[in-house]
Amino acid sequence: MLAASQRSICCSCGKFFTGYVYQIDDHDHFIQTHQTSLDRCGHHEDSWDFCSQCYTAIRRSSIPKFSAENFVNVSMCQHYPSALEDLTPVEECIIAKCHPVGTILKLRPGDHASPTNYNALRGHMIVIPQDPGPLLQILPSPELRLDNLFKVFWLGKYPPTNQDLKPFLRVRKDKVLTALHYLVQHNHLYHDITINQTMTDVWPSDFIPPEIADSIIHLEDPDHHEREGYTVSLQTGNYENDFQAAQDDAFLPNDNDPFVTGSVYTDVNGERTDSNLRLIDALLGVVTGKTRWVDETDQAADSSDEPEHEHRQRDLPTISYAIHSQATLMSSWEDPHYFTGAFPTLFPNGLGGHQDQRPIPVSLNTFAQWALSHHSRRLESPKL
Repeated sequence: MLAASQRSICCSCGKFFTGYVYQIDDHDHFIQTHQTSLDRCGHHEDSWDFCSQCYTAIRRSSIPKFSAENFVNVSMCQHYPSALEDLTPVEECIIAKCHPVGTILKLRPGDHASPTNYNALRGHMIVIPQDPGPLLQILPSPELRLDNLFKVFWLGKYPPTNQDLKPFLRVRKDKVLTALHYLVQHNHLYHDITINQTMTDVWPSDFIPPEIADSIIHLEDPDHHEREGYTVSLQTGNYENDFQAAQDDAFLPNDNDPFVTGSVYTDVNGERTDSNLRLIDALLGVVTGKTRWVDETDQAADSSDEPEHEHRQRDLPTISYAIHSQATLMSSWEDPHYFTGAFPTLFPNGLGGHQDQRPIPVSLNTFAQWALSHHSRRLESPKL
């Protein structure tokens, strides 16, 4: 059965779609055998709505690419756990097993003293180069530095109060413990974790982590100039990069504009020299009386003395790994559990990550496009 629609939800892949709606009746054999893998948000009266891609696959007796049967749309709205609903960004961070992204939160008061009248602008940051580290086994983790993962800016004449910040930064002990207990029971990635009762026992019932509260940046001036394009230092001494900090002394007292701003760079080609290696080599040079690292101005002289240059290269300290059998070095980036462990509210059962084994392969780019089209909007937040 076909029906015209402006915007519908596919019960199989969970995506919003426009155009024709393919409907299958409740009594159809396919519905009877696959109902547990369909999202009821795509069910109306006595029929289920399908997009053309999923409907075509079903009629060909194939697995729809983004369906639960292909381990993509596995979190049905009717089955989403209440224990993981309405968590603040800080609470979500506390229950996560790893933290590949941070959160930038800019808050300003509304016209009335009510949390619903406060305006929030939320973004995210990814620190480059990153050090993912292993998945945490003790939660809440005593090693978690929330002030490294949350940067909060308050724009207002007066400093914020706890009531101003609670809708966004609060930690409710009961809420965190309920979420962790649910994950231990239902998420296979959490079966072996230890809940840190020693830490939670001393928590207040409802609080804002002091490390976040103490690091809030209060901006009294309007921020209209920051709403698009690049921005300069938000306050004196808050530099964008090392280059800007190094050139600060070169400016006149009335000239605060940086020479270069809004620049981001990273070692995209893997050519970055390890600073620790330079330090070790410099210390070794002091002990041996030989200088091993040279400036660019000396490169021409080095090229004319090839034997000496090769000798210096051979003397560089190195670390060698001896791998027996077919063992490979562990990489957190290639761990299929890293992605789902970082976002337990998106993957309540620990299933459905882009690296999961599935009958029909789904690339990270394709997975991201599906996530941005999902009707629940959970996957559309700055988490991904």
